[in-house]
Amino acid sequence: MTATQSYTPKSARAAQRPGYWTPTLSAGMVAQIRDITGGIWSPDGRYLYFAMGHNARSDIMRLDLNDKSVTQITSDYPAAPLMMMGQTAGTFDFSLSPDGSQIVYMSETDGKAYLISSEGGLAKRVSLGEGAQSGVTFSPDGKQVAFTTLSEEVFGIGVAGTGGNQWPRLVSDPEFYAFAPRWFKDGKRLIYFAYDKHTTFFYENRLMLADLETGQSTVLFDGLDKDVAYHFMPGNYAPSPDGKYLAYVSEESGWSNIYLMDLVTGKSRCLIGEAAEHHDLQWSPDGSKLAYLTSKNSTLTVHLATLDGKHEALDEGQFVCAGLGWSPDGTRLTYSKQSPSMPPNIWLYDLNQKQASQLTRYNTGGVAQAGLVEAEVVTWTSPDGTEIEGILLKPEKIQPGKHPLLLYIHGGPMMQYNLRWDPYPQYWVNRGWVVLQPNFRGSTGYGRDFRKALLGTWGVSDMEDNLAGIDYLNAQGLIDPSKVVSWGLSGGGYATMRLLSGWPDRFKAGMALAGLSNLVSFPEQTDKPAAFLLQILLGVRNENLDIYKERSAVNLAHQVKAPLLILEGDVDYRVPSKQGEEMIEALKKAGKTDFERHVYAGEGHGWRKVSSVEDYIERMEKFLTKWVLER
Repeated sequence: MTATQSYTPKSARAAQRPGYWTPTLSAGMVAQIRDITGGIWSPDGRYLYFAMGHNARSDIMRLDLNDKSVTQITSDYPAAPLMMMGQTAGTFDFSLSPDGSQIVYMSETDGKAYLISSEGGLAKRVSLGEGAQSGVTFSPDGKQVAFTTLSEEVFGIGVAGTGGNQWPRLVSDPEFYAFAPRWFKDGKRLIYFAYDKHTTFFYENRLMLADLETGQSTVLFDGLDKDVAYHFMPGNYAPSPDGKYLAYVSEESGWSNIYLMDLVTGKSRCLIGEAAEHHDLQWSPDGSKLAYLTSKNSTLTVHLATLDGKHEALDEGQFVCAGLGWSPDGTRLTYSKQSPSMPPNIWLYDLNQKQASQLTRYNTGGVAQAGLVEAEVVTWTSPDGTEIEGILLKPEKIQPGKHPLLLYIHGGPMMQYNLRWDPYPQYWVNRGWVVLQPNFRGSTGYGRDFRKALLGTWGVSDMEDNLAGIDYLNAQGLIDPSKVVSWGLSGGGYATMRLLSGWPDRFKAGMALAGLSNLVSFPEQTDKPAAFLLQILLGVRNENLDIYKERSAVNLAHQVKAPLLILEGDVDYRVPSKQGEEMIEALKKAGKTDFERHVYAGEGHGWRKVSSVEDYIERMEKFLTKWVLER
């Protein structure tokens, strides 16, 4: 008898091709992972309150630090929605009363602030009035609540008593948009963030001090008409426990660094100045130290500073932290921590032992064993010489030149991809894809000049940065340049449609999630905070109408060659589904047929329902198999 030669079935050989690898991570596993925020300590140090999001619902949870048991506090009225997984590290919108007996929180049921016992039970609405509320916070005596009130006419700071169902008192100038109130310990004053309501807050804003007894407001930091921002997002400021100082973040140096203002003299000094961005300033209970987060090299890590400017890293590594909280005795800090291979959970840093430990362990079975890969921070050079940083995820077993590429573009466009948990890249790398997340010019995390480099050039220079990332990976011999797919949410959805219509020969397919397609019509369709975004980026519309048209994918649909998948939510107020409709109409008019569109019922600017997440992944997989892997 002759020996039988070994034979590999064709199905097994097919499964070795990148994109077809046998998966160990499923859509169901991705959809079931919880989003966890940092938290607030109870006055006695026994409990930690935090928010957890899952399946289109967020709730306030209580962790008993003695026995590690967890109790769900909210029930009838869920808490404020957390950001879609993978977009930013989750933050919470609730406040604990000084005596620890009550919680005030914003509920997504009707967008209003509610009071509930810290033990749970029935909740009652705090105040009357139109519109939604956010940024809720107790006064130091627990008798009042401050929050941002958002209605058709006013985006301002309201204050109401805790008796429930009261009309709020507006303490900010209605001619300006105002957000994120912060109380002084005397309960008579608060600080808030304001900007001209006919612009956006990214480049010019100011900090205001409101005296609740006199009704007068004072400008503490004024960047209006000065091309100066104290910071590009509201909330990065904190009065000291004794009321003598204000710690705040300013871009005066070109980087978002920490400054300390003497509220008696009005003079400020830079406390921490470095080529990095600082976030989430939290005073220690005795006012001697500041805990904060440092954004650098795509990480967000925990640091500590004293008032003489000495600072040190506490928990530093290839991960992202958020939601700092001091223990009442000032010896411990809690925060959420996550990385590309580690879903978010709460961690504790002990300042005496100088050691971090994990407090919660929410996870989905099989995820830790699914072969998650570590992400790599890489850089490349754009055609004009600008250095661009990005996050690269690649399979452990490389087949040079054979991997299809997903160019995963972030939104904002003033946002940043960093080393946080995002299950979607892991899902595709698990199947043999390469995923690149570019932080093109305009992204946060790289200083003021880098972010402002997008002004006037949005839709051109950022596209060149993204395309250069593809060239970088191709030069490494890593990808198949004929199988490149653009993919992104919001501004990333805009970039996808812009790339497919402006550089049609570079892409095999595109997937635009809640993306802008028509810059001319968008300002009338979006919500108020984004209404003037394009004006800042591209100039006044009627004076720059040609630019608006030239950089809109609807006007270039005839140039699209690659199949396009458009996914949207039907209650998206930031980028309404009308934008997707307009792109589909343009494609049809141009005689195109290789497109698909689906609108998710009950979803907003991203997907939160388990059913939506599962459908999204499965729909994306069918689309990529049909149009990329099989062609």
